[in-house]
Amino acid sequence: MIYVAKPNAKEKDFIALLEKSRKLILAFLSGKKNISPTYFEAIVFEQMREAAKGTTFEGTVKQTGTHAFPDIIANKYFGVEVKMTANDHWTSTGNSVLESSRIEDVERIYIVFGKFGGRLDIRYRLYQECLPEISVTHSPRYRINMDLPLGKSIFDKIGVDYDTLRKDDNSIQKIKNYYRSLLKEGEELWWIDQDGDDKAVSPIIKPFRGLSDKEKENFVVEAMILFPEMFGNSSTKFERAAAYLIAEYNAVSASLRDLFTAGGQIKLKVKGKNVVVPQLAYRLHIRAKAIEKKIKDLDAKTLAYYWRNDKLESDRLKQWKKLLNDKFVLVKSGVKASDIFDAGLL
Repeated sequence: MIYVAKPNAKEKDFIALLEKSRKLILAFLSGKKNISPTYFEAIVFEQMREAAKGTTFEGTVKQTGTHAFPDIIANKYFGVEVKMTANDHWTSTGNSVLESSRIEDVERIYIVFGKFGGRLDIRYRLYQECLPEISVTHSPRYRINMDLPLGKSIFDKIGVDYDTLRKDDNSIQKIKNYYRSLLKEGEELWWIDQDGDDKAVSPIIKPFRGLSDKEKENFVVEAMILFPEMFGNSSTKFERAAAYLIAEYNAVSASLRDLFTAGGQIKLKVKGKNVVVPQLAYRLHIRAKAIEKKIKDLDAKTLAYYWRNDKLESDRLKQWKKLLNDKFVLVKSGVKASDIFDAGLL
């Protein structure tokens, strides 16, 4: 459980300012309709300035600018992020997890949230107390829920407090690790990485046939390496590969299984024996050299993650062949999956 420190006298004064501002905002908005987010922010700012008169906050309430976080500051220490919805609920998409535009010196941020659907109401609450989850738009962003019970925030779930996480240079990785721990069989995590400039993702999802021949072949080779379960007999054996296709290639395929399995059986000579193998084994065989090269080039963290093994052996090809033999269900005449692979290297 992550406990938020109780407000000191200084913060209690700020909470009192928010309460007075709330009443002024509600009175000002009475009878008004079709309020835009920009106009609502301006109203909050003006009413906070009015409420600050005669207090220690007088003359310190400032708007920060279009892309800054938070929207309003007071005494350079407190901040207010303004949110609203035209619907009759208390949820919204929040701000970027990275907080790259956060105003320096602001330590305590509150949300002022306007609900314009149903009966008009305004709430304020400490920022980190009402962030239950993280969603992905063009970057990882918090979700806001003003009804969220104490102790149910994303920070409680991860086990790290808000200020520690936001100041961590590796915050995105910690969040990804948390969501990865929740994955079920056949699921994969789609996420835009922190270093987005190095790994830009198009907003357009294309069909697999729209990829270049090189991209198609790269995907097939990478999938065989990263998802050895596809050589097993699970009904979900291609699901992680399908998620990988979306995350890494921005593409989808309605017939991904056919890409690996379509066609009749093939006769191969393996270890001096003629064996009949399914198309999946044949495709493994003819890509053996490409797999051998690719497995050396892939990032170690990528292999460790998709193999669900933190210990990557020095001979990663040997380690992969063990995984292959564990998963591959067709073993005839003493021929293992790794034997079919090795025959393709000759």
